[in-house]
Amino acid sequence: MHRRVSKVRRPGRPYPGFTINRDGVRIEDSVIISHLKDYRAQPEFLNGGGARKLTSYLAIEKHIYVNHKKIYRLCDESKILLFKKPSSGKKRRKKRCDYHLITRPNQLWQFDVKYVYIHGEKRWCFILAFIDVFSKKAVGYYIGRSVRANDLIFTLNQTLLKEGITTEHGLRIRSDNGSQMSSNRFHFYLKRLEEKLSHEFIPPRTPNRNAFIEAFFSILENEWLKPRYFHTYADAYQALVDFVEFYNNRRLHGSIGNRSPKKFLEDYQNGLVAPIKISA
Repeated sequence: MHRRVSKVRRPGRPYPGFTINRDGVRIEDSVIISHLKDYRAQPEFLNGGGARKLTSYLAIEKHIYVNHKKIYRLCDESKILLFKKPSSGKKRRKKRCDYHLITRPNQLWQFDVKYVYIHGEKRWCFILAFIDVFSKKAVGYYIGRSVRANDLIFTLNQTLLKEGITTEHGLRIRSDNGSQMSSNRFHFYLKRLEEKLSHEFIPPRTPNRNAFIEAFFSILENEWLKPRYFHTYADAYQALVDFVEFYNNRRLHGSIGNRSPKKFLEDYQNGLVAPIKISA
């Protein structure tokens, strides 16, 4: 009579508990976990920055080079992973309009307005932002309890001066059909700038034509606004200013090589960026 012997699965190799960095220095997992917890404790990372993104931040800011799979495990063990809500349903294929080919900064800016809720005052404030499609940089913005055509004109005028826009840039600005963008006041203001820039509207119900500013506001909402409670307008104002500062100077964007917009523009100006063509 033959006895059946069940196979006992042997446990895998235990984790070493350390990482050998590129310079040969041994870094204990506890040190890496401490850095990860420090990141997650910062307001900028309360609701943004997955394992891959944190891996890049460790490499760029701490000079610690670890495989993203290990970072995922350490975050999981430390209970600091972020979980995204799964998408409900399949993505629909959308018919897209003709796009411009963007190959350098300041060829196309997209702009829009977003509502921001002030919990303590039970009212809204607003942020108007201009995004450069090529570099993802927030080139200009306005924050206020309301946004009128005069505020839009002032913000655009200041942004054009700050960025040094001339007729040589061939700048286009793109928006939806909001009341500020469609106003006679803004229209006649742009008439005086026809040699410097042109304004185009997206067709109704086609937010994909303004995808870059929509992505900016999505990051603002998911990574910055959701984890916060604003007691006053002053709280919300400061948080929005801090967000733009973080977004432009520190937040890494996979579409521009895991760089911040500031770093990307520096590398572009120094000839360290391969030719890029964006259809937008």
